[in-house]
Amino acid sequence: MGWGTAEHESFADEKRPDGLWPGGTSRRPGDPEAIAYQAACSCGWRSEREHPLPTRPTDVPRDEQGSSYGPAWDGWIAALEAAGDACWEDWRAEHFDPLLGYEPHTQLIEAADAGGRRHFLDGRPVHAGTTLELLLADGHWMTGRYEWSFAAGEPPTLHVMLGGPAEAERQGELPVVSFTVPPRAVLRWPTGGDAR
Repeated sequence: MGWGTAEHESFADEKRPDGLWPGGTSRRPGDPEAIAYQAACSCGWRSEREHPLPTRPTDVPRDEQGSSYGPAWDGWIAALEAAGDACWEDWRAEHFDPLLGYEPHTQLIEAADAGGRRHFLDGRPVHAGTTLELLLADGHWMTGRYEWSFAAGEPPTLHVMLGGPAEAERQGELPVVSFTVPPRAVLRWPTGGDAR
């Protein structure tokens, strides 16, 4: 299971009962079951965190093809998947994201304060209707209006007013484009310093 790029391809390495890590080699028939996963990268990086795995259930029903099934089997598979997902999160947070150069002060961070859950940008709370600037690939900044449903884990939306004829602008009838703000979008407060 590889993630990332050719230069930084990561995987969940499997710890064997003897304490050895095979380094991402494929499991062969007869190999002992893994007892833990650990995030590792083709560049040599390895997380310090291990994610223990439950023992494979043995007393489970089998279907007509001989494949295991049932609640115990499904629970074991779910635990393996959760440990694999945790390795991916470790690799992203501890290794790959820091390599990309994203600065925390340019990211929307979801947290809570006395007013409840909200996003923060550069340590300041972002309120519905706030004007923010979004960095584009060509280095230009685009201004938009921030909105969020306040549902944990849901991405916020940026509303960007498009240009149009002078009379449409005077009448407040310019078209608006709305899109969700991706997790790695680089944002800043308006250069004039006004948060609204």
